[in-house]
Amino acid sequence: MLSETHRNITINHHSLNYTIWGGGENVMLCFHGFGLDHSSFKIVSESLKETHTIFSFDLPYHGKSQFPKNEQTLKPKDWLELMKAFFDKEEIYQFEVMGYSMGGKYAMITAELFPDLIKHLHLIAPDGITTHFSYRFSTYPFFFRKLFKTQIKNPWFFKALVKTLRSLKIMNNYSLRFAESQMDTEFKRSQVYHSWVNLRHFLPNLKELANQINKRNIPTTFYLGKHDKVINAKEIKPLHQLLPKSELVILESGHSTLLNSVAKHLEFTNKS
Repeated sequence: MLSETHRNITINHHSLNYTIWGGGENVMLCFHGFGLDHSSFKIVSESLKETHTIFSFDLPYHGKSQFPKNEQTLKPKDWLELMKAFFDKEEIYQFEVMGYSMGGKYAMITAELFPDLIKHLHLIAPDGITTHFSYRFSTYPFFFRKLFKTQIKNPWFFKALVKTLRSLKIMNNYSLRFAESQMDTEFKRSQVYHSWVNLRHFLPNLKELANQINKRNIPTTFYLGKHDKVINAKEIKPLHQLLPKSELVILESGHSTLLNSVAKHLEFTNKS
């Protein structure tokens, strides 16, 4: 049975919750995908229990973390302050970092802010490399942010948009079903709104990140699912092509089962 400890860091009305598993010598920070929480990475901690201590976070607007629900945006400088406090509290001086889907943004920004502390960057079908038009449309212009907010209570526009995209075959049906699954309750719609709008300026600087990684030869591994219709090789290309020494691992998986596949892959490679 893995030991489990829950803690949090609170600064300027931002309260970041995290869970600690295991007691291995190597430290790994883990950031989950949208609609999930810290528990997503328990399967990874099981695979690495002999070698790693896992710090798995509840990201803003997820799990037990508490962040303001207003127009105030979280920026990398705010994350810098939170992470500095976290490192001081836990006495962490070197670590690996792993991000899955939406959590990829947090992993990349953490690596960009603390390049001298990073031992390995793991990006699992990472969001935040390619910025989609739909994201810019719904978060940047003030009018569209207001329209987006009305969808929390009554998602009429979202439903009409999905129906139109489906009839015109502009997006594949899997992606549309995935979008519908993320917006099928008021709680989820609120989570989507705040995760997009309040984090609209929370993006990595890809050129700066690549420069830091290449300068320090930080091992970087991309993990993609062979059957993933949400994040594919095209989505990660803007960063992957800037990192000539990075590794790309393709696993027999879709998007939602990719963490399980990565955990099995890490367990196998860790024993080799």
